[in-house]
Amino acid sequence: MIASFSRRALVGLALILAGATASHGQEDGPPAPGRATEAEKLAVVANAIDGFIRPGYAQFHDHAAAAASAMDSLCSDPGNTALQDAHDRFVDLAKSWSRIEFVRFGPVMEDNRLEKILFFPDRRGIALRQIQGILGGEDETATTQARLADKSVAVQGLGALEFVLHGTDAETLATDRGGFRCTYGLAIARNLASIAGELDAAWTEESGIAARLTAPDPADPAWRSAEDSLQEIVGIFIHGFEAIRDLRLRPAMGESAEAAKPNLFLFRRSELALASLRANFAGMKELFAASKLAGLLPAPQAYLADSILFEFANADRTLSELAPPLADVASEPDKRQGLTYLLIVTDSLQSQFAEQVSPILGLSAGFSALDGD
Repeated sequence: MIASFSRRALVGLALILAGATASHGQEDGPPAPGRATEAEKLAVVANAIDGFIRPGYAQFHDHAAAAASAMDSLCSDPGNTALQDAHDRFVDLAKSWSRIEFVRFGPVMEDNRLEKILFFPDRRGIALRQIQGILGGEDETATTQARLADKSVAVQGLGALEFVLHGTDAETLATDRGGFRCTYGLAIARNLASIAGELDAAWTEESGIAARLTAPDPADPAWRSAEDSLQEIVGIFIHGFEAIRDLRLRPAMGESAEAAKPNLFLFRRSELALASLRANFAGMKELFAASKLAGLLPAPQAYLADSILFEFANADRTLSELAPPLADVASEPDKRQGLTYLLIVTDSLQSQFAEQVSPILGLSAGFSALDGD
């Protein structure tokens, strides 16, 4: 497997360099913008909304409601079977969020919803201290959805629910001794279901954000033109792959197996770090297909669509060959070749969207989504 990953990494690097040469061959600088019409650009935006964003938030809402129901059943009748069901529903919830999480504009950016759903990265360990404080002190103000929603974003989202279900003393949830812990977990799950419902409703509303994006107006403070709307869709790829590379992979991997910090992997307690990454890439691939973004590329640059799909296939294959937990993968030299190659592929995809697709469509890469993190 080591040799396989090494050969693949070299092939990947060669293709990246070849793509860069092809895209810049006769002139320096970014490729010249294509000539897609406003109607064609807005069609891609509509495709992304109807084919990916709306279904993604609807699925997240469904899984959040199912997680809340499972927590309710666990609290009412604790036991190993009910606890396993709560674990299973959390898996579905985390994966459904990972598919849609890089849509970072519109309703999810209002009222701190993004941070309430997932407070990550948490470089100073704020969430852990606050969650342990709630559990240790049995803080009753954290046991209802309404009151929890007014607390720190660090104690009311997926990370908090993961700790309730998989952190220290989580086994007490299957017994009568886990009453407070379960009630807190139920409040978290209900809060997530409430937020998910708000997002689902906001995107479903015909006169809401979907209308603003597909019918931009010069008087709109956010989306004044087709380019503004298309920028949001392309930005999902640019900033999504940037986040995977710089927040999900690099910090935990370190420069070597000896320097790895596996505790920095998202969802490491539930061993869902790999499942989350798979869902991240699956969501981006689904968006690329559903939006028909490739149709905007002019003929001389149409090859980029195949190049992007090639890298998606590389990511799929690499992720399928990795086995959880990623903490072990990152810390063992003979296992981390796959993660190293995934980092190369992620960087290649980010570069293709930021440095080639975006300028070809007359867009800018925009500011870094990681600014301030």
